[in-house]
Amino acid sequence: MEILYKYLTLADPNVRYVVLSIVLLGGVSGAVGCFNFLQKKTLVGETVAHSMLPGVLVAFLLSGVKNPYILVTGAAISGWLSILLVDAITNHSKIKSDSALAIVLSSFFGFGIVLLTMIQSRYSGNQSGLDHYIFGSAAAMSPEDSIAFAWVSILVVLLVIAYYFNLKAIIFNPDYAQSIGINSKRVNGLISFITILSISVGIKAVGIVMMSALLIIPPTAARFWTSRLLPMLLLSGFFGAFSGWIGAFVSYAKTSMPTGPWTIVAVSCIAFASMLFAPKKGVLHQRWSKLLLKRRINEENLLKAAVQNEVRGKGRLFTRESIMQRQFFELKRWKRTINRLARKKLVLKVNTGHTLSAKGRSYGAEIDRRHKIWEVYLQRRMQMSLHLVHDEAETMEHFLTPEIEDEILSELGLCSRFNPILEIHELIPDTNLT
Repeated sequence: MEILYKYLTLADPNVRYVVLSIVLLGGVSGAVGCFNFLQKKTLVGETVAHSMLPGVLVAFLLSGVKNPYILVTGAAISGWLSILLVDAITNHSKIKSDSALAIVLSSFFGFGIVLLTMIQSRYSGNQSGLDHYIFGSAAAMSPEDSIAFAWVSILVVLLVIAYYFNLKAIIFNPDYAQSIGINSKRVNGLISFITILSISVGIKAVGIVMMSALLIIPPTAARFWTSRLLPMLLLSGFFGAFSGWIGAFVSYAKTSMPTGPWTIVAVSCIAFASMLFAPKKGVLHQRWSKLLLKRRINEENLLKAAVQNEVRGKGRLFTRESIMQRQFFELKRWKRTINRLARKKLVLKVNTGHTLSAKGRSYGAEIDRRHKIWEVYLQRRMQMSLHLVHDEAETMEHFLTPEIEDEILSELGLCSRFNPILEIHELIPDTNLT
């Protein structure tokens, strides 16, 4: 607890600079990554990050110093060249964009590794310290780095606010954006600019290899929670910032642990948890929704079959054997379904069989009604053969909303009091309607 207290108070200046830098980096990277993610260009961040390595090394060779501003400038230039090269390959050849990204990524990074090997041999191994740009060294953050992260964060936020409508239009409806005069090249150039800017200042903290993860994983996690751009930007930024905070804490509590890798581990855990537990889009929610739908369909099929038995004069008492004449139910599924209906007071136990309650009979009659509506519609409007309409209606009856029902009845010329007791052949004449 003492370690946590000292970390939360940020009394140590070195800790303060590291935490501030990594939190700002995670937040900005997470938000910026949303634009590439929504455009299905997640590999752009990966390519740009890896392509910055030769830029850093060339800048060092030309200047002879490890000035961070010079190295970042070299990284930015190299990253921009990689994007231009990808566009050139895509536009002037038959190579698709994903292949072009892979080619540029591997080529630039391979060239960077060659340069790094040469520099290390010249400067007696790792004395140059440039290898930190591959995996990062958040512990070496200085006040100047924190100020640089702060200025970059402010600039990115201002650009996103200023061009929010244009960015939103280009991402979700590029045709509409062009029709109202939005310059798509300029907006896409803006996205590339803020991406390069975020990566170039962040590689010192988490490294080239893991910088791309901060652009990809937070938006992926945020996408499970929302389908709107603004909440996604805020969530993605929060996930990135919080992961940076966690990574810095682990590194502070255990000095042998690096900040960058633990930041990626933290954001990966957030993404995994989002994939499992997010509402609507989470795996567990979808599995549960499918289970509930399956249960509802079984219950409705049983109630409908029981109502149909009553209509055809077979009495109100029904058993599994009598229901099986209209709807197949294996023994295990029958027991589970009948027990759920009994708990809902839709079915009553009577001697050796069951009977429908008033509520259950009304529900079953409504399902029967929907079934016949679909049968009539499929035969009259879709010109489907009578022996085929039943199976199709058997599925569609469970998804008929009141709004769709009103439209279908109006189109068929049937009143809202359509009687489900009528047989299908009583509603469909011998001659086809046009």
